[in-house]
Amino acid sequence: MADAREPTKLEEIDIPKWPLAIAFGAIFGVAPMLPNSYQKELVWLVSTVYRRVGPVGLLGIPFITISMEKSAYDTYTAYHGQSIYEDAKGKKEVPQFPSGGSQLPSFSLIETRKFVGDAVVFRSPHVEQARAALNASLWPGARRRNSE
Repeated sequence: MADAREPTKLEEIDIPKWPLAIAFGAIFGVAPMLPNSYQKELVWLVSTVYRRVGPVGLLGIPFITISMEKSAYDTYTAYHGQSIYEDAKGKKEVPQFPSGGSQLPSFSLIETRKFVGDAVVFRSPHVEQARAALNASLWPGARRRNSE
């Protein structure tokens, strides 16, 4: 017999904080204490970037890494049904830094899920078509759930 309960909205469920705490702990707590050598990866990265694109490329490294971090954060929150862009709609006052993230474009790789059982849908139609084709080839009898 089918379950008559309505699907749980993701807004009603709190985002788990432990993966973020582990990531921040590893990045800021453990990584600086790891043994390193000045002749290894960092020197290779800096010299490769400098050789290929010059000093302007070195200035671009922080922007690229911040963009990667924002993409990871936006994708993580979209998976858990939260969107700072939808939360900011309808507000008259624009929040200022650091809570003004809704003024920046979304770097999320997936669309914001609404319910717990919703499938992950990529924002790029090309990536979504490739995922759907791969899914159909791996599980030919399976159909995708639509909750809309």
